[in-house]
Amino acid sequence: MLSVRRRYWMVIAGVVGLLAGTAQAGSAVKWGDFSASGGDRLTGASLEAGNQYVLKASSISVGDIEQLQAAQKRTESEVQGLKGKLEGQDRAFDEFKRRDGSSASSSDSQLASLKRTVEDQNSTIERQKSDIDGLKRSLDDLKRSLDTLSSKVK
Repeated sequence: MLSVRRRYWMVIAGVVGLLAGTAQAGSAVKWGDFSASGGDRLTGASLEAGNQYVLKASSISVGDIEQLQAAQKRTESEVQGLKGKLEGQDRAFDEFKRRDGSSASSSDSQLASLKRTVEDQNSTIERQKSDIDGLKRSLDDLKRSLDTLSSKVK
């Protein structure tokens, strides 16, 4: 643990020394309060040959970070909306299961009743067909009898 602290302090001392050396060398480093604009680039330290750290502008701008933050807020908002929809659908599904479970036995009895009604109607239709066939035979017999009587009368 002591060695981790020592390395940490050595890195901090090195960066401070690097920054101080850069400021003394007359470069355009200024310390103080400022507000960054969207086009400002973030600075990063790079280890160069000779184990010297050099500060360089990165390709990441303050605007990029702001866009990422805005996108994260939008995503969080969308996720919250989707969670709400999912909870609503979950409640609706639970309600459906509850209603369907209680009405399943009712539906089964209604279906059985409908099947019995259809079977009764089918048997009634079959009886009526046989009655009609019997009536047709009787009518044919009657016609023959009438023809026979008619030929006797002539």
